[in-house]
Amino acid sequence: MPVSEVSPNLLIIDDDEAIQNLLMTAAQSRGWHPVVAVSGAQGCRLLNAEIKAVVLDHGLPDGDGIQVLAHLRKLRPDVPVVMLTGHNDAETAVQSIRAGADDYLTKPFELERLFRVIQDACQLRRQNACSQKSDFVAKSQGPAALLQQSRSAHMRELFRQIEKAAKLQVTVLLTGESGTGKTLIAREIHRLGSRAHEPFIPVNCPALPRELLESELFGHERGAFTGASASRVGRFEQASKGTIFLDEIGDLPGELQPKLLTVLQDQKFFKVGGNQILRTDARIITATNIDLKTRVAEGRFREDLYYRLNVLEMRVPALRERLEDLPYLLRLILDRIARDRGQKPWDVNRPAMQMLMSHAWPGNIRQLENVLERATAFAEGDQLDEHDFAPLMQDRPDLPAAHSNLTLQEVERQAFVDAYQRCGQNKARTARHLGIAERTVYNLLARYELK
Repeated sequence: MPVSEVSPNLLIIDDDEAIQNLLMTAAQSRGWHPVVAVSGAQGCRLLNAEIKAVVLDHGLPDGDGIQVLAHLRKLRPDVPVVMLTGHNDAETAVQSIRAGADDYLTKPFELERLFRVIQDACQLRRQNACSQKSDFVAKSQGPAALLQQSRSAHMRELFRQIEKAAKLQVTVLLTGESGTGKTLIAREIHRLGSRAHEPFIPVNCPALPRELLESELFGHERGAFTGASASRVGRFEQASKGTIFLDEIGDLPGELQPKLLTVLQDQKFFKVGGNQILRTDARIITATNIDLKTRVAEGRFREDLYYRLNVLEMRVPALRERLEDLPYLLRLILDRIARDRGQKPWDVNRPAMQMLMSHAWPGNIRQLENVLERATAFAEGDQLDEHDFAPLMQDRPDLPAAHSNLTLQEVERQAFVDAYQRCGQNKARTARHLGIAERTVYNLLARYELK
């Protein structure tokens, strides 16, 4: 049942009471208004126009989640659905994605990751809806509008590169830390180019198990593996004439690297279990938060593939390199949160702004969004002050007082090490405190050669 008089906007369909309580508490702390259904039938009845996202368990008392998902899609084809499953296998994953799930997680799962997946799915749905608006509206929200607001020389140069890259058909490699907005940059390159009216297909390489990733990219034939009851069209085939965006390309398994190289060289590929040559005319944009040159030197990434991907490299600056843009980013994010919740936008007072401006933000814009989501969830009134942020900023790294004499890498390293030590060198706790993915913690430990 609803937890307050506010209309629920998150539907949780799960018959496990422990999971229900866990998700309800976590959702409320993040500003959601959840409602629980203990069966698929009840979930379908509760799915109204106010629901913005659905968390669906695969195993339910009145049928499996795949069947329920089919009914949800008929009722609300626009609502994001994240599937929870206790089966860590390709068959269940393929079934979930084929049935229309936006994403899926295997139990046990991290709460931070679940709500990040939900937020990303909602954002992607909004972006797809916005992309269907008129060209006039789209152009008014593009680089020109952002340039008018951005005061960062880094960002102005980046937007000039975006406009140039959009006119070309070469592969683009976006580099930069996690949470800097590389996916949005890739979408902007696509939107400004000649392929704007064709599909933009994103793929998060490390988010999919190895068994599923090949099928996701290239598709599979019926009977290719257990559970492949029908042929599947892969992302490269879907993106033909459009753009495919391969995020975190540095995590692409070694066995798939030569297959990607073949696509880049010859625009050819095979489905899993197939023997027919297929072709694609997709433009390829990739992104990474690691040093691919180091991966090449270590023998973990093919050198010929690296040079094929790195035709045009664009570096996305970290948030601490463009702190002059922080007030504008705050306004954008707070306005978006207010729209999502149907509330009046919040303002940020001067002491709170100074507090936010003094931080290193190793999780970048993604971390900033996380902090603002939580601060507004419990804020009293329509103005945020330092007390709203203090509990969230505890154990979060400040920029060193003498940071102007340090390199940016030294600033990030010191900020990360401080947080890691304060969290007792616990990776999961460090990720929660910094508002970043646990995988990013591992990447930073490797980057700075910390044991």
